[in-house]
Amino acid sequence: MNQANRPGALGRQFRRASARLLPMALAVACAVPAWAVAPPADDNSAAVAAGQRRFDKLCTKCHGPAGDGTPGRAPKLQQRTDLPEALIRERIMTGKHGDHPMPPWGTVLDAKAIDELVAYVKWLGEHQGTDATEPVPPFDLNDKARIEAGHTRFNKTCAGYCHGYDGVGGRAPDFKGRTDLTTKLAFETIYNGRVGADVMPPWGGALSDEQIWELVAYLHYLGTLPAE
Repeated sequence: MNQANRPGALGRQFRRASARLLPMALAVACAVPAWAVAPPADDNSAAVAAGQRRFDKLCTKCHGPAGDGTPGRAPKLQQRTDLPEALIRERIMTGKHGDHPMPPWGTVLDAKAIDELVAYVKWLGEHQGTDATEPVPPFDLNDKARIEAGHTRFNKTCAGYCHGYDGVGGRAPDFKGRTDLTTKLAFETIYNGRVGADVMPPWGGALSDEQIWELVAYLHYLGTLPAE
């Protein structure tokens, strides 16, 4: 048998080749941009955002559209430092009897849904006024990975027909330098669309809330750039 073809020689050749290739593989892996895959949503922010959506569906008839209360029906929840988390959870779970009754949601909602409502009501207790009327994003809108994800989606779904690539030069108004586009307006317009002279389709049925928030993050980023 030829010396070069012996099993021991082949093993040594494989180990030498692996030693040469491993640093190259690591270099390629490290060269992948950090924003190639968007990070997961912050757990607490995601819970607050989900709790807000559930609150809007279940609780606003009594507690008001932003937790600001309804006279004679339910107290406000904004700026309530007197409501500890344990009390919030107990009230949501067991409800309340008396002059202003409240249904026991613990018999209807699962543990995750209860946790999300608790997170949002606790968040309301730390906010007031216009702060509490804004929709809550499930992550930091300044996160570069989320902005880049929104950029990619914007150029695929929004740029070709109406808004122009990178938010300029389309049939619709440019986004660069826009300081009047609030978080609430941006999210609700993308979610619900718009009718009138400038028609826009509702993306709420096609994109997840998280994907819409990534678009909002990108629009907010464009608003920080100088207008063209």
